[in-house]
Amino acid sequence: MGTVIGYVLFVVAAGWIAYKMNVSYNSAGGTAFAVPVYDAAIYPPILTAVGLYLVLPGFGIEWPVWAYIAIGVVLVPVIVGGIKLMEEVGDREL
Repeated sequence: MGTVIGYVLFVVAAGWIAYKMNVSYNSAGGTAFAVPVYDAAIYPPILTAVGLYLVLPGFGIEWPVWAYIAIGVVLVPVIVGGIKLMEEVGDREL
């Protein structure tokens, strides 16, 4: 059951990130309409780390807790950079 919940958390995290990046792109860098998008840099890394914690033991892989924390910490700047990039190259009038 934990494995299924882990996979669901992966899907939720990926969907959340994709949605917020789409909003960042379509809002022309926040100039067309204001929508909070940086929550995608907080919650999906947590969901991903918890999902890995639930899925990996099913494959016989045991990681120390700091590895899951490191994954969450590394994903935060990666997602923030992706959102910033989408804001910069977003829909703007030429």
